[in-house]
Amino acid sequence: MNPKTLLRTSAAVLLLTAPAAFAQVTPITDELLANPPAGEWINYGRNQENYRHSPLTQITADNVGQLQLVWARGMEAGAVQVTPMIHDGVMYLANPGDVIQALDAQTGDLIWEHRRQLPAVATLNAQGDRKRGVALYGTNLYFSSWDNHLIALDMETGQVVFDVERGSGEDGLTSNTTGPIVANGVIVAGSTCQYSPYGCFISGHDSATGEELWRNHFIPQPGEEGDETWGNDFEARWMTGVWGQITYDPVTNLVFYGSTGVGPASETQRGTPGGTLYGTNTRFAVRPDTGEIVWRHQTLPRDNWDQECTFEMMVANVDVQPSAEMEGLRAINPNAATGERRVLTGAPCKTGTMWSFDAASGEFLWARDTNYTNMIASIDETGLVTVNEDAVLKELDVEYDVCPTFLGGRDWSSAALNPDTGIYFLPLNNACYDIMAVDQEFSALDVYNTSATAKLAPGFENMGRIDAIDISTGRTLWSAERPAANYSPVLSTAGGVVFNGGTDRYFRALSQETGETLWQARLATVATGQAISYELDGVQYIAIGAGGLTYGTQLNAPLAEAIDSTSVGNAIYVFALPQ
Repeated sequence: MNPKTLLRTSAAVLLLTAPAAFAQVTPITDELLANPPAGEWINYGRNQENYRHSPLTQITADNVGQLQLVWARGMEAGAVQVTPMIHDGVMYLANPGDVIQALDAQTGDLIWEHRRQLPAVATLNAQGDRKRGVALYGTNLYFSSWDNHLIALDMETGQVVFDVERGSGEDGLTSNTTGPIVANGVIVAGSTCQYSPYGCFISGHDSATGEELWRNHFIPQPGEEGDETWGNDFEARWMTGVWGQITYDPVTNLVFYGSTGVGPASETQRGTPGGTLYGTNTRFAVRPDTGEIVWRHQTLPRDNWDQECTFEMMVANVDVQPSAEMEGLRAINPNAATGERRVLTGAPCKTGTMWSFDAASGEFLWARDTNYTNMIASIDETGLVTVNEDAVLKELDVEYDVCPTFLGGRDWSSAALNPDTGIYFLPLNNACYDIMAVDQEFSALDVYNTSATAKLAPGFENMGRIDAIDISTGRTLWSAERPAANYSPVLSTAGGVVFNGGTDRYFRALSQETGETLWQARLATVATGQAISYELDGVQYIAIGAGGLTYGTQLNAPLAEAIDSTSVGNAIYVFALPQ
């Protein structure tokens, strides 16, 4: 057979031109996942604790201005929000629409390509086309498909190892966007039911067969714990799921994930007035082998604003010394011991409120606001949240001033943590809404039954932001603003640089010390993907996927001057210093 012959199957197209380094895949073990090689990116957040931090130092604050494009490659149409994975000199790239590719990470040349045969996409959840991440374990690549199957591919060939249906619901609208992780040998994946008249779930699976080992739901059924906190019929309890980033901590052997809110937005319309909605917007810590819930904490009860507390939080050893002078302080637990502790920290909700818990026990340590929010009235010393009654959508067809928006604050775009300095870099938007709950018949496809106009938060002239926060004290060290919305994740590096994209098509490098922009490159399209760094043959690379629909462009509308933005032209871009 000609070595460049294309083999076509029902599921994949394979290009048989593999580099020598790819002759045999080095199996990925639990030990390797817990201690990833400095030059590789084999977990969704590079390490299992989700730091999105590279220990590579070739690119520094002094030389980052010399970065230049090394290679680029077009990607499939759809929303590009991917984290590329790097192992054995190969980039594993998840494209929109369930197209998975193995590329030579030095050149971008195609090694193999898998194309899943999907049902008619018009029948599927519209959110499910994006593929934020895949998981690597053993010699398999795992991904969650648009129609909510868990699929394992052989990393050498792209051939299907197994294909397990997780359940797409009677309407076929259950899906998955962020993808699975590996936790002590178990594949853990969430799901989204955003357009469905039922709730969703998270499940753990055997890595060899895909067999389901456990499944956790979030919405209580009649008679179950928390049923009384809803106040409506079980059949009217919709949407709650886990579509955001999942974190595994190999030290405590706990999986951390967060649930979302409900629809419609107005508690009056959904029949839950005053209900705290047990199971929604909650941080969970569970055992990966059984799904046993070790602890839980609700970070936003009574959601009227689609604040979806499903985003990543990070686990770190922290000298806990919360400052009573931290900006936006909501609460400090006076009974919690300070000093060295293993902590779960981050901003799990679109509110942008940052939380800190003891990772093993869930003991509340402190909470503070980052961006402007008027949804929360108070948080007590135990971490109990009371919402602002004036922001609750109690009346239909009446306009409310609400901050932030359905898009945040913060949204899915991941933060980063430099473990050497303890500094947390959080992408934010200074966004608010004039919003009303619309008096019309509700269906799942209407999602929230609202009409809203975005506006800038009080006191701000720019929409996009990155904040640098000390996770020990909770204090903000700097805040860097830009006119365009920031709807792109953050990458930090040991070279003292923070990388971040934007809806204005710029890909930027900022100083970790000051937030000053050190370098920027204008891409052909919105810079929306999750930037990573890797090293091959002594060269450090920076890669970012870009293009496709980004809701962040909606937040540009209130700005005085138009932002030059386009979602056309999906591609992966790879940069390096001149060699």
